[in-house]
Amino acid sequence: MHGALLLARLDRGGMAHFDVSELGFWRSFTAAVLVYPIFLVLVFSQLDDETWQNASMLRVLLVETIGYVIGWTAFPLIMLPFSRVAGRERRWLDLMVAFNWSQVPQAVLVIIAIGLTSGGLVSRPSASAVQITAYLVTLLYEGYVAAVALDVAAGMAAVVVVIDVALHEFIGAVARQLY
Repeated sequence: MHGALLLARLDRGGMAHFDVSELGFWRSFTAAVLVYPIFLVLVFSQLDDETWQNASMLRVLLVETIGYVIGWTAFPLIMLPFSRVAGRERRWLDLMVAFNWSQVPQAVLVIIAIGLTSGGLVSRPSASAVQITAYLVTLLYEGYVAAVALDVAAGMAAVVVVIDVALHEFIGAVARQLY
């Protein structure tokens, strides 16, 4: 986590705090466990009344959990050939470990933004701006993590972010069709 927080402060030295071995790769999926409750809060908070009438909580939970696991496992599988094509295969473990751990501060930021806006702590006109700002900050952070971990320019890092967003949007859209 320390490395992820340093990267969030735009400190490239955060990479030195990650275990970028095979074991470190597998351990970085602890981040998925930490983020999972926040993910569920976000999913359940976005469901409308019609969805709740047509689907049980168990069905939504199962579908979204399966989608969550698919997202966490598909992204590394996509990034391996991507890093190969980009000539950065030797940095794939760096990317995956840093990217996985970076999901924790991102999730915390998003849940804080949602809490502020849905809890009435921010005025209605400002609520959208707070949520959009939080989302943009997470995208910029992901891009920075990708750039530093892969040691690539901003354009290549942006491609990594686009792949991540597209993958999760696709999985989310499929999941929502299943309940």
